[in-house]
Amino acid sequence: MAGKMLKPQKKLLEQDHVLPYKIDVEGYLFQVVIFTKLGKISGITVLRSEDELASKEEALAVVQKLQKYNFYFEYLTKRTSIVKERDSTVAERIEQAQLILNNNILFGEKLQPEIDQLSLALEVYKQQQHKMDIYQEDIALLNEKIKEQGLIKEEDWKSAEDLSIAFMIAAYAQTIYLEATRDNRVTLAKWFHQNQKQLPAEERKALAKMVNVLSDTNGGLVFDQIISLLPLLEDGLLIDKTNPLPKRAQEFNMEYEAHCRFYKPNTNKISDLIRNE
Repeated sequence: MAGKMLKPQKKLLEQDHVLPYKIDVEGYLFQVVIFTKLGKISGITVLRSEDELASKEEALAVVQKLQKYNFYFEYLTKRTSIVKERDSTVAERIEQAQLILNNNILFGEKLQPEIDQLSLALEVYKQQQHKMDIYQEDIALLNEKIKEQGLIKEEDWKSAEDLSIAFMIAAYAQTIYLEATRDNRVTLAKWFHQNQKQLPAEERKALAKMVNVLSDTNGGLVFDQIISLLPLLEDGLLIDKTNPLPKRAQEFNMEYEAHCRFYKPNTNKISDLIRNE
């Protein structure tokens, strides 16, 4: 029946994708069908039942809720597509190689402050990555639960909101510490290449491993990809970037939580895609 209803809605060369869950609006359950053409969304149709289209107003309300759910994990989706799982792999490699940075004699008095800053940033990176790995598993379980029950229940909305806040807070702290110590990574690599011949064999081997982990073809590449997503983290927020990193992170935590809890989607662009009359 639903297929019959969709025939007039579907255009040439389009594919239709029925979402595996329904959206509840004021006690009514609605089915959402996404039309795509050449990999891009070309239209949206909302069904009130298998043989009845929702009204334009109902469809707009449904799409707004769908937008809100997608907003919760927009950053995660983008990050996953760019970084994949390499952020977790890098965290493991840092854990295995980082001990050499604790050598307070090796680097000299002039370089030591930069090494300390870098070491702190790497510690923040590992800690926050561990949190995000857990949150990501919880998000995957939540999405699977929604898919199995075929509906986003009230408690699911609350879980999604809480997980979004937790994930974004961890991601922001990780990102700003990486951004602040980007030059420190370069300095460490340069110092190593200039001084490696004078280093004891054991320290040289350990530091070479650390420099390799942080290089632009390994961890450094992943770090830069994460840093490139900073504008997405701060989108819609007023953050004073001149503040020290701990205060800046604290400010983000409060700003994003409020933004997330009271988020209202902008339907101006997507409303044109809705095919309900």
